[in-house]
Amino acid sequence: METELITITEYCTKYTVDPTFITALEESGLIVLKQIENTKYIHYAQLVEMDRFIHFHYDLNINMEGIDVIVNLLDKVKQMQHEIDELKKHIHVYENQHKMP
Repeated sequence: METELITITEYCTKYTVDPTFITALEESGLIVLKQIENTKYIHYAQLVEMDRFIHFHYDLNINMEGIDVIVNLLDKVKQMQHEIDELKKHIHVYENQHKMP
């Protein structure tokens, strides 16, 4: 399991990220860190999201509150797209059942 984790120190050094940014992401609930003894780790499954957060913050100068809003809006868009896809399936089924010969 430890092979699926990277320490905060390693991550911050490799990607030139301020550790306080990682802490702020954790405190805001945007990421979940794992603590083993006195060391905190990021799970590899979160690295894609971390890249996105870093881009928002460092490249686009978006603060933590803005990142939280963006993530919530993107989640809602994803949910709405799923609902649209489900409705399209239902419409397609309905149309196929009521086709005139």
